Amino acid sequence: MPPGILEILLGFFQWLFSMGAPVIVPVVIIILGLIFRAPMRSTLVAALRMGVGFTGLYALIMYILNIYSSVNQSLAKRFGVGTVPDLGWPVFSGITFSVPWSMVAIAGLMLLNAVLVVIGLTSTLNVDAFNHWPYVYTMAAIYLATGNWILAILGGIFFWFITLKMADWTYPFIEPYYNMPGISIPHCHTVNYAPFGFLLDRVWDRIPVIKDIKLDPDYIRTRFGIVGEPIVIGFVVGLVLGALAYLSWPVTGQQVASVINVALATAFFMVLLPRAAELIVMGFAPLSQSIRDFIMKRMPGREFHLGLDVAVLVGAPEHVALGALAAPFFYLVAYLLPGNRVIPLADVAGYTIFFTVWAVNTNHRNLFRGLLNSILVWFPLALWLSNLLIPINMKLISYVGYTLPQGVSEVTCITIGSNFFASVFLQIMSFIAGVGTLEGLITALAIFIVWLGAWYITRDRPKEYAKELKGETG
Repeated sequence: MPPGILEILLGFFQWLFSMGAPVIVPVVIIILGLIFRAPMRSTLVAALRMGVGFTGLYALIMYILNIYSSVNQSLAKRFGVGTVPDLGWPVFSGITFSVPWSMVAIAGLMLLNAVLVVIGLTSTLNVDAFNHWPYVYTMAAIYLATGNWILAILGGIFFWFITLKMADWTYPFIEPYYNMPGISIPHCHTVNYAPFGFLLDRVWDRIPVIKDIKLDPDYIRTRFGIVGEPIVIGFVVGLVLGALAYLSWPVTGQQVASVINVALATAFFMVLLPRAAELIVMGFAPLSQSIRDFIMKRMPGREFHLGLDVAVLVGAPEHVALGALAAPFFYLVAYLLPGNRVIPLADVAGYTIFFTVWAVNTNHRNLFRGLLNSILVWFPLALWLSNLLIPINMKLISYVGYTLPQGVSEVTCITIGSNFFASVFLQIMSFIAGVGTLEGLITALAIFIVWLGAWYITRDRPKEYAKELKGETG
């Protein structure tokens, strides 16, 4: 292929992926409509609705993250944790996209995904192109650690394939829980924690006192009336979070105004986010039916799901409420975790709201259990691995020529730390290449075995859960 054409294609993919879901998803929807012979009118309307839905969704997300960024900085100062700053996923995704071959890797994974759907190895077609960057990060990390391209590619593909299968596995209860037919969530930062969530739910069912504590939005609404409304839950939770971040003695008017601002922002987010998510679901619904009809006619028994960002789920009240409630505990865990050097900063708001989805939806929306899960598993694991990845992060930053802020010599990213499979395959491939340690290999295998055991024990749970949910709603 002439270099000019290759450069044009790479430039197109770079532009497309940089635009994010508001552009990528409508483009993919139009392509799918053409492939599966859906009516052009309904395809265009579907693409427009999903584009508008994602635009609204991301605007709301950026709004709440900006509000919570100030809150988190205040909490970090009050708890006095760490020395290595968490630069956050926006910075690290940009660093990863600066890897010269990143667009080729993402395009290759998406093409391979389509092939696997056709041959039946997965039923999820992941159109969330942006969130492929952790697989590229994993490939780059393994390559920089080992110098071996084969191990790097294999490590990234194993991580990617496991996430697709987790999206297939959790799909059965997504529709009855969130009323989102035809959608699965191959979001590697979150869905790979689902086995832990289901397993811990069984554990809590067997512990006295804890098993009887039920704290979900429906229970709160039934028990306390108006207090259980999403807008009120958001406001109250925001008040608590704002008070922890800003209030000190003597209380000033500016402090009170800051607390009220956080409370109103949280209530606003909790009310409007579901509206944006509804547009996305409404957009995909008619196209989903056309695709299903096409597949059922030509490949009877074959399933097909559209893989989207976990952002489409977090409009449920329990996710925003858990995220806000959990933020102070994140800093407490960071303060108490032995050997922790990470200052949780840029990723905390996103992590506590979005990445804890499977800490609470696996247990019938129980906020108490979701908070326990987050404190005992989600937060320590993300922080621990964020610490371990500091050296390879610095190698990656040097590889792409990224300039750190003045006075900063080491950085990390909690989002990357949360992707435990990135660390698992980095350690395994490093050991195979002869540059890793036995301790690193044992740690990686231990994480993988525990995760695999959690999945095996709960392997039937998503389908059972779906039946329970349908029984509850029907």
